[in-house]
Amino acid sequence: MNKRIRKFLTQTVFMKDIKCLFCDCELDKPSRYCVCDKCLSTLPFLTGKVCTYCGEPIKSLATYCLRCKNHIDRGFDRARAMFLYRDQISKSVKDLKFFGKKYLAEYLSDFLYDCYVRENFDDDIVIPAPMSEKSLKNRKFNQAELLCNSFLENGFDVNTTCIVKNKETENQAKLNFKDRQTNLVGAFKVVDKGAVKNKNVLLVDDVFTTGATVSEIAFALKKAGAKRVDVITLCHEMPENTTN
Repeated sequence: MNKRIRKFLTQTVFMKDIKCLFCDCELDKPSRYCVCDKCLSTLPFLTGKVCTYCGEPIKSLATYCLRCKNHIDRGFDRARAMFLYRDQISKSVKDLKFFGKKYLAEYLSDFLYDCYVRENFDDDIVIPAPMSEKSLKNRKFNQAELLCNSFLENGFDVNTTCIVKNKETENQAKLNFKDRQTNLVGAFKVVDKGAVKNKNVLLVDDVFTTGATVSEIAFALKKAGAKRVDVITLCHEMPENTTN
């Protein structure tokens, strides 16, 4: 092959040092998500019928999942996610949160933004789920804030200071469903009510498990005057023994 042609292909087609987030293979063409076609085809996208309220997948003819049908008190108006919390996506979330791989958020944020567009949400302000001072000091960054990157790039008002977590609580991951619903009561406070008053708020977080965290944040936002609170998370974790 002619050296000039080889150089052109190397620089334009075979992009060195740009690798798939999941399998680490070199990408041979531009990718919005920095993911190869093979991995993209196997990602656990959340598709099909979901609960109108919380976005949980349901298989029956019902409109709501069992939890929402049984009137669990939710603060938000509706929640949606791009993926189920499993496989490569769950590993990426853990790598981001617990192993400091912050570069992942740049690409995962694009999935979140595309989910927002797909669901036809219409919000005035974007707020990442806040962390307590102690947790932020230990982790050194808020992954929910990093996941708002694509919203910033697309001109959204992203507010990271109007609400705070002012109460240390037990780690939600260590609690059962019932305890998760009460562990965070009173843990969040809106310190700038003017930022959310009479506005439609988009709350962004990484994983929707039982919805306890985003519900409690939404309650605080509604109390401060927010008109509506929508929730977008990267993943939705399915409850065990679900029968919907």
